[in-house]
Amino acid sequence: MYRFLVRKYSSEGSKNLFQLFPKTFVHGKPQWEVDLKKLRKEYRQLQSEYHPDVLTSTINDMSSQLNKAYKTLSKPLTRSQYILSLHGIDLSQDGEAQKVMSKDPQLLMQVLDVHEQLEDISGESDLKVIEQSNKQRLKDCEERLKKAHESQDWEAAATLTVELRYWSNLDNAIKEWEPGKPILLTH
Repeated sequence: MYRFLVRKYSSEGSKNLFQLFPKTFVHGKPQWEVDLKKLRKEYRQLQSEYHPDVLTSTINDMSSQLNKAYKTLSKPLTRSQYILSLHGIDLSQDGEAQKVMSKDPQLLMQVLDVHEQLEDISGESDLKVIEQSNKQRLKDCEERLKKAHESQDWEAAATLTVELRYWSNLDNAIKEWEPGKPILLTH
């Protein structure tokens, strides 16, 4: 079945990433909800069949396509960005993300406030408080994003995706925090 999938994928042009995992996404249509265990299991099964170390034919790029698809679909932020791109909303362009965020200047102020708090902390206990608060913000944002995707409210989904990107970047800054080391927060 998987060899047929590769031939079908390569002969029909580009397919959406969901179609690369027919057991996880039976209908091959973009969807917000993902069974991550099932996706990982199917990804590993496909890689065991198509990895360049296993497959010596000319279809070696299937492994890299699977890597890209798995990486994109397994994370809420990249999955949302991808689904939105299928609906003509490209948030990978900074200008587009800035347009979306200009509608909610309070969010940017909140992000900058938390960033400032992160710069001012002096110890692990303060870091834990900020980390817990940010984990809750991430969870809340993902729940609202799920509702926006389910109701196909692409404008709300775009706004929430940009918000999720801010909180995810803050999460990365928290993970990399060290006393005295400057905080680099990417947008």
